[in-house]
Amino acid sequence: MSVVLLLTWLFIRKYSGVLSNAQSLETFGLLMGWGSGINYHLSRLPQLWHNHKRNSVEGLSLAMFTIIFAANGSYAASLISMLPVAGPGFLHRSASYIYGPIGSIFIDVFVLLQFISLRKARTLPSSSGSVLP
Repeated sequence: MSVVLLLTWLFIRKYSGVLSNAQSLETFGLLMGWGSGINYHLSRLPQLWHNHKRNSVEGLSLAMFTIIFAANGSYAASLISMLPVAGPGFLHRSASYIYGPIGSIFIDVFVLLQFISLRKARTLPSSSGSVLP
C-alpha cells in the first residue's frame, strides 16, 4: 500500500503542471479508482485458486466473508440510490466506485460457494460410515 502511495505522490509531483487543471485531476482520480478496483479484485483470485487446489477452505472465516458481502452490498446500494438525484455525470464519475463493491460481491459469491461446497464435501459420510478428513 505504501508503495502505491509513494508512486502516486511521485507521479503527481512529476506531472503537477499537467494535473493543475480540474479535468486532468478528475481523469487521474478516475484512473486511480479503476486501478484500485481491478487490483482489489485480482487479489481475490489467488485465494479462490488456493481453495480449489487444496480442495479446502480451512482457515477462512465465513463470518468475515458474510460481513464483507453485507458491507459491499450496502455501499453499492447507497451509490446506486444516488443515481436518480445526483444529476448528469454522476454515473460516469462514480462508475469505478460502483464497480468496486459490485465486483467484490461477485467474487465473494464464488468464495461463499466454495465454502459451502467444500464444507459439505468434508461432512459427507464415506462408505465406512466415518466422516471424511
